Amino acid sequence: MSTPASRIVIFSVTIATVDAAGTEHPDGYVVVDDATIVAVGSGRPPAWALAGHTPAGQRVEPLPRLEIIDGTGHLLTPGLINTHHHLYQWLTRGWAQDAILFDWLVALYPAWSLIDADLVEAGAEAAIAVLARSGCTTVADHHYVFPSAGGDILGGIIAAAGRVGVRLHATRGSMDLGRSSGGLPPDFAVETTAKALEASADAVARFHDPSREAFVQVALAPCSPFSVTAELLTESATLARSLGVRLHTHGSETVEEDAFWGYRQERVDRISI
Repeated sequence: MSTPASRIVIFSVTIATVDAAGTEHPDGYVVVDDATIVAVGSGRPPAWALAGHTPAGQRVEPLPRLEIIDGTGHLLTPGLINTHHHLYQWLTRGWAQDAILFDWLVALYPAWSLIDADLVEAGAEAAIAVLARSGCTTVADHHYVFPSAGGDILGGIIAAAGRVGVRLHATRGSMDLGRSSGGLPPDFAVETTAKALEASADAVARFHDPSREAFVQVALAPCSPFSVTAELLTESATLARSLGVRLHTHGSETVEEDAFWGYRQERVDRISI
């Protein structure tokens, strides 16, 4: 066991572990060494935790910085994990509220074409703060709109997450199928396939941390069947596999999407014949 630099002991707190057995402790304690939970139980904290020892009773040298927190009147649970978000859309919340997905996207694409790193960073910080207030400690953000003059948008999102203090799974999203080629997004909202793949690889190189305690990890995220080519989808999967990162996308969100995809496939089949 490595020597911890810091230790947090929380006591007199109600704990819902959310483990497989649904274990709860009405009056319990939690011991955290650095970023790892090393003990959870009922009653008072064990003597070793307060004396600077390991759970096996071995003295830790040098002694870790000790912080003791009285959790009386509080509930302690694992942090919630948000598995899919579009943080930049905080900027346009409330627009086209009564529209179905496709009409909503078409209404908002022109506004999203004007975003830049500063705007996205501000919107992301607000959206992440709301998530944090609800108990989210890990946020997954699927960002896929990168205007040519937008600056370092992904860097802005990562900076916002760092200030709020949550873990971030940032995806480098992409769209390469504009309206003129049979897609839904307007042409100004898409990239070339090559540029999207190059930018995806660069995002992993700049920001991805593969370590167990990482606060920032990057996944690749071709946006959806109605906004990417088959080439971008397959090449993104190949690239993600080669870089050892995850792949993320949308799929079959609405009946309109299913119909749109069927229409595209029918066109492809006719062309192929």
